Amino acid sequence: MKDSLIEQTNDQEPLTTEQLTMRDFLTGLDRYEVFLEKLEKSIEEIGDRRISIVYTDIKYFKYINDTYGYQVGDALLKDFVAEMVTNNENLICCSRVYSDNFVAANFLSNEFTNEEFRDFIHEINLEREAKFREKYLNSRLQFCTGISIIDKNSRSLDAETAVSNANLARKVAKEMDEDCCILFDSSMMEGIKREVEITSRVPRAIANHEFMVYYQPKIETETLRLIGAEALVRWQKPDGSFIYPDQFIPLIERSGQVVDVDYYVYREAFKFVADRLAAGKNIVPISLNVSRIHLNKMHILEYIQELFDEFQIPSGMIEFELTESIYLDNTERALELVKGLHKLGTRVSMDDFGSGYSSLNLLSRLPIDIIKLDKVFLKENALQESDKIIISCVVDMAKRLSITSLCEGVETLEQSDYLKEVGCQIQQGFYFSRPIPQKEFEEFMDQKK
Repeated sequence: MKDSLIEQTNDQEPLTTEQLTMRDFLTGLDRYEVFLEKLEKSIEEIGDRRISIVYTDIKYFKYINDTYGYQVGDALLKDFVAEMVTNNENLICCSRVYSDNFVAANFLSNEFTNEEFRDFIHEINLEREAKFREKYLNSRLQFCTGISIIDKNSRSLDAETAVSNANLARKVAKEMDEDCCILFDSSMMEGIKREVEITSRVPRAIANHEFMVYYQPKIETETLRLIGAEALVRWQKPDGSFIYPDQFIPLIERSGQVVDVDYYVYREAFKFVADRLAAGKNIVPISLNVSRIHLNKMHILEYIQELFDEFQIPSGMIEFELTESIYLDNTERALELVKGLHKLGTRVSMDDFGSGYSSLNLLSRLPIDIIKLDKVFLKENALQESDKIIISCVVDMAKRLSITSLCEGVETLEQSDYLKEVGCQIQQGFYFSRPIPQKEFEEFMDQKK
């Protein structure tokens, strides 16, 4: 494969140094600044035509780099660009914004409505996904695309705003499991305003202790004893109303504030355990969730060590949960983190196992202590035969690997009894208890339920 998509025939003059600096070194596409200049000129001359801005990134691209190496990742990017520019007579310009993020501007044919064009791009994405998944042996590869349309009524938009709108639609698409191609709508701006409103309040909420730690019990299957609990964050505003986790957690993950909120929860949980021990009261191990953003800088290990030094509690009283997707997105960093947590004396679990594209070979590489089967297997009150088979196989596999099995989302006696039948060691779910405030959880422990 060529090092660049810039091709020269024998009768062409060699590209000058100035021309080369206007190109992306890997793909040969226009640099983003050049792309904006060309798009701006096309908007000024739009007339009665429409221009589509198509912003795409490759979901799980980092997984390809980490698993197969950067050479394979680079080849994938070049293949994607070749697909994007080949036989595209209406192409105005295209650019690699950064990494695996690409943007293309096209004159939009009159035969398409805006919605039909979105459907057309979506079909192209599906075809490319099937082709690339086979070529690069990666069943998780997916294209996430946002589209914005400029016409004579919106020609007041500048190029950067038009791209920003397409990128915003792309971000919405990336959060969706199936329909990963979204047409920009002005209502999305309301979501941005809401996001800014929530994220701007986080520092004050931490300072005012508006974040509360709830605890959901974990029950030993064989004895029905309380043997642990998962710490979960809730946000109660000064007026007593709640901002629910699904409303703020995705936002603070994007803003990076999830680190501060996680650290707040960790400190509260450490203090809770220390206070119970100091009072001579019984306490069970508390598990804490680790957000994927912690893998970026790994300061989490230093902070946890500081908490152990400050509160002087046994390391066995704290556990950590990393979702399956974290292990898959960045396996090597996840392995480094797991090893670091083990050095601190804590146990580590793989949360939401089976919620996405499980990579079973990871279990042989990662020193996991606990597998938490995702509640998706218990989505029906009456267990489906296929789910029973999967649960039984995973529990048996965990046993053979000396890994503790836990199933979350237990809501009925039938489910609980089946988990006992197949040997699942720990259960968690509304059948036993919802996540409850600290005071209620203390009562739960004191009653020895």
